[in-house]
Amino acid sequence: MKTKLLSSLLLSLLLAAVPSHAQLDLEKEVLIIPDTHNEKPYIWKVLRNPKDYELTLQYVDAAAGTETVFSLDLRSKGTAKIDDLHVFIADEDLHIYRHVRPVISGDGKYRFNFKAPQARKYRFEVVFKAQEGWINLSKDVKIKGDKKTSEPEAKTGDEDYSVKVKLIPKKIYSEHVVTIVYGIMHKGAPLKGLEKIDGFDMHVAAWDEDMKEFIYTTSRQNLGGPEVAVSIVFMRAGKHAVFGEFKHNGIIRNVDLVVDVRNEPKEDSGSIYDSKPSY
Repeated sequence: MKTKLLSSLLLSLLLAAVPSHAQLDLEKEVLIIPDTHNEKPYIWKVLRNPKDYELTLQYVDAAAGTETVFSLDLRSKGTAKIDDLHVFIADEDLHIYRHVRPVISGDGKYRFNFKAPQARKYRFEVVFKAQEGWINLSKDVKIKGDKKTSEPEAKTGDEDYSVKVKLIPKKIYSEHVVTIVYGIMHKGAPLKGLEKIDGFDMHVAAWDEDMKEFIYTTSRQNLGGPEVAVSIVFMRAGKHAVFGEFKHNGIIRNVDLVVDVRNEPKEDSGSIYDSKPSY
């Protein structure tokens, strides 16, 4: 890692391992946990930086601690329709995370605001749906200003929330499904009143430590809490920073963690060691 991969940001996080279960009870409803070897439905099918698309980011005097308006221009060789546009932002050390939804303006460009907490290089992941499916265009932006290290701003009321995270299976292997179960508490009680963010209980974005793999996904079952399951397939081994978002009382809050993804052991000299994920 370049430095500490990720500091505790907004919520108190407890990481726990659990035994294998086909289902987890949630009162009368259940969370469905997929088999770790059933990876195909959970791989994010995306075209990364395809040559047919061009991304331009325009901004004036972007500086740390200052709200900056970014203008985003997307061009393609065809007449692609842009839908469900997101911008995910992280600094190069994966300490800082933002998720914004740009708004289209009269000139056909998209605009959004971003206030960088400190001066450094930031990765902008522009994600949208087109005729081909999901498209992911990446761009690095260097923000000038104060280089003093500081923690991202906490939101008022963050101290009222805690999240217990369970990984199923507890050992994560590349190209296999892992399900992250978020158990969300509010003022010491299970939170059953999650509000939808674009129709989902949770949005999740993840980068590996070298920022070579970016993944965006959402919860498939949206039961409103207190437990939310998000299944994901990491294609690269190594440490990954995982940023989740949920909404309650009109405010979107973040919960983050670091997971260690392993290469699946291969057969060696007629023996197989630890040949499948351990539950």
